[in-house]
Amino acid sequence: MKTRLGFAAIVVMGILVVCLVLIDSAFSTATAQTARAKPETNKLSIGVAVPALTYLPCWVADQKGFLKQEGISDGKVLVFKGDADVLQALTGGTVDISVSSLTGLIESIKAGQKFKAVWAGFNQPYFEWWALPKYKSMAETKGGRYAVTKFGALTDFLTRYALRQAGLDPEKDVKILALGGSPQSLPAMEAGQIDVTILSVPANYVAAEKGFVRLMGMKDSIAADWPTHVIFAKEEYIARNPNTIKAFLRANGRAIDWIRANPDEAAQIASKTAKYKVEHCRKFLDEYRDYWYTDGQLPQKGMKVFWEIAVQAGDVTEPWPDARWLDATFMKTQSQWRK
Repeated sequence: MKTRLGFAAIVVMGILVVCLVLIDSAFSTATAQTARAKPETNKLSIGVAVPALTYLPCWVADQKGFLKQEGISDGKVLVFKGDADVLQALTGGTVDISVSSLTGLIESIKAGQKFKAVWAGFNQPYFEWWALPKYKSMAETKGGRYAVTKFGALTDFLTRYALRQAGLDPEKDVKILALGGSPQSLPAMEAGQIDVTILSVPANYVAAEKGFVRLMGMKDSIAADWPTHVIFAKEEYIARNPNTIKAFLRANGRAIDWIRANPDEAAQIASKTAKYKVEHCRKFLDEYRDYWYTDGQLPQKGMKVFWEIAVQAGDVTEPWPDARWLDATFMKTQSQWRK
C-alpha cells in the first residue's frame, strides 16, 4: 500500500513539474513575442555623417539582410558630408535616425532641437597625430604648424587637448590651420607646408606608408575609449516608434557579431562601401573591431575626457547629466528585447 501511495505521489509530482515547465515555457514565449513586437513601420532611413569605417555595422546590417530579418524591409543607410548635413536631414525628416557624433547631438540640443540619444557602442578612439620625420614627440613641435579639419570641429578640440597633454600651449606655442580632411592635410605635409596633422583611420595607415611619424594616439595618450558615434532621433519619433528602434538596434548588434566572426568579408564590404583599400579596412578591423559593443554601452574613460574637452572649448559650462541628452530606456530594458 505504501509503495502504491509513494508511486502515486511521484506521478503527481512529475505531472506538476511538467505543468510548471509548460507554463514557464508559455510565459517565456509570450514575453519574447512581446519583446519582439512588430516594428511600427517597415521603413527606416539611417543617416551617417561621413563614409567612415566606424559605421561598418550600419552597412552590414543593411547589406547582409539583418534589417529585413528584424522586420525593416525598406531600410536604407544614407551617407552625408559631415555632422551638419546629417543633423539637417534629421531635422527635416529626410532620415529617421542619425548615427553621428555626440558633439553634434549636444550642439543640436543647445540649439533647441528635441533630439535624444538611445544607444552608443561605437567607442573607437581612432584619432592620431602624424608629423614630418624630423619630429619624435609632440613636445618637439613647439613653433610648428598643425592642421585640423576646421576650427571648432572635434579635430580642433582634440588637437588643443593633446597639445596641453604634451605641455604645450595651443594658443602660443604652435600655429593651428584649418585645412579640411586628410585629402588636404597629407599633401600639405608632403609639401612641407605643415608639420603635424590629426588623422583618423585609414588616413593614418596612408601616412605610415608615406614615411611620416606617429607622435600620439588617442587610444594610448588621451582615452582608452571614446564616444565616436551615438544613435539618436527626434524625441517624438522615439515615442512613436520604440519597436522600430529596437529592431534596428538588434540588427546593429547582429552586424557587430557577424563582423567579428567574418573579418575578411567585412573588410570587403567596408572597402566597397567606403572606397578604401581592402588591406586598410582589414587592418582597421584587427585594431578596432572590439570597440563596437552590442549592448550599446557608453565609453567609461572617454566620457570623462569628452566633457573635459567640451568645457575647455566653451561648448558647455559643466558636464551634462545623461538625462539631458540620453533616453536610457532601451539600454535599461535590453534584457527584455535584445536577444
